[in-house]
Amino acid sequence: MDLDVPKFTCYLPGNHLDDDQVHEFLQNILPNQQSFSVLTAMDANVSTKGQHVTGVPIGDDAWVTKSVVEKVEAVILDVGKIDHVLTDGIIHYHMLRFCQNTRPGFLARSTPTPLIMISESLGSLETETSVILESMCTKGTGGTHTHCASEF
Repeated sequence: MDLDVPKFTCYLPGNHLDDDQVHEFLQNILPNQQSFSVLTAMDANVSTKGQHVTGVPIGDDAWVTKSVVEKVEAVILDVGKIDHVLTDGIIHYHMLRFCQNTRPGFLARSTPTPLIMISESLGSLETETSVILESMCTKGTGGTHTHCASEF
């Protein structure tokens, strides 16, 4: 089994040490401990604020909220890339519907409700959903949906 070190994070919750102090601890103290020597050799990421576990942000409230906002911004950026790269409407729809559109629901189901509400006050998940919907409508109708909306 191979470990993907850039995705590996040692999460040490608490406010006693900052990330630099914990990283120094892992580099200087743990090599002397036989059971932790492999962990030290990996040069793993260290965080006292939070980490992602199967795509779910876990950590202190500020870190989780920031993580949700960053994920939403990344999805919005990806939607823009998909708009420019894909010319086939059905492939475009499938990429948005089954790849990008599933992310806000996953975040909403797996992140504690108060933190989602804080993120929502920043307009994150609602903005992401609006961007995805607008992209689908623009590609699907060739942009004519904006004329129809003004008539209703």
